[in-house]
Amino acid sequence: MSYLSYVVRRAAFAVTSLYAIVTVTFLFGTMVIKSDIENALAVARYNGADTQELLELKQGLYRTYDLNDPLFERVVGWWVDVTTLDWGQSRAFDEPIVAVLDGRIVTTLEYVIPGILIAIALGILVGLYAALSKDGGVDWVSRLGSYALLGVPVFVLATYLVHFSGYEVTLLGGWYLVLPEPNDLTIAAIVVALSLLAGQLRFARASVLEQTGEVFVKMLRAKGADRLRLARHVLRNAALPIVSLSITELLGVLVLNIYLIERALEIPGLAEVTLRAAGLEEGFQIQATLSDIPLLIWSIMVVVFLGITLSFLQDVVYGYLDPRVRAG
Repeated sequence: MSYLSYVVRRAAFAVTSLYAIVTVTFLFGTMVIKSDIENALAVARYNGADTQELLELKQGLYRTYDLNDPLFERVVGWWVDVTTLDWGQSRAFDEPIVAVLDGRIVTTLEYVIPGILIAIALGILVGLYAALSKDGGVDWVSRLGSYALLGVPVFVLATYLVHFSGYEVTLLGGWYLVLPEPNDLTIAAIVVALSLLAGQLRFARASVLEQTGEVFVKMLRAKGADRLRLARHVLRNAALPIVSLSITELLGVLVLNIYLIERALEIPGLAEVTLRAAGLEEGFQIQATLSDIPLLIWSIMVVVFLGITLSFLQDVVYGYLDPRVRAG
């Protein structure tokens, strides 16, 4: 199978997966909305509403959420809305959902993308160097550092970075050093990088160590190859297992982290609007309302879209690096 055919096949699989998840989300969302409508009717009944008032309330809510149309028509309409980005109106913000999410997605990506790139670059470089100098100083420091990073919660990292921003450190001789005072997005990018770095570093080190016992490495060392040349050959062969590190797993860690990061740093991003759509206000008191559900669903779906896109890119890169994968 040619590489182009492989890419087209993986793209078709990604699109199919996307619309399958969209359909399941639609059915689940419909169940949630109907459940909330029943709760609203129960509250109205408890407050003394008569039969006619309950009927009018139910009919109004069904019209609002287009529940009177046949299920198949609503599913097809949902697919069209997903494709055309017609995601409806956010009643919580009183504007289109796409407009609500647009700037917030950009804000989240402004710190997520740099954080991921820093974590991948540092993780691979440090992991490579640590593996080639096994049991050396860099190896021990990197291993201890990765354990420390794995044990420190994300919100603690964010809190300490904010606390020590602009902090004055007194040095010997009366000198003092003023630490940088980065903005919230820069701090968030650093926190993302640190939260992902430990896993990336440990995986890169393990992948390179598997290659150091191979015959070609022994031959290169016997020929007196310098460390840079050796690292280039080892990294080329270790690229496949490094890429095979599931992007969806990294995304899972990242998704959990952005909710904590944006909450701790008060960044108006995708996670922040998701929490608001879920009715989580100050003190995390749940105050969910029926009108928040469409925004909540679509804000979560954005994360799903990103996950499928990253998985597709992983498959594309893996197929390029290893032609044997295309035959699968």
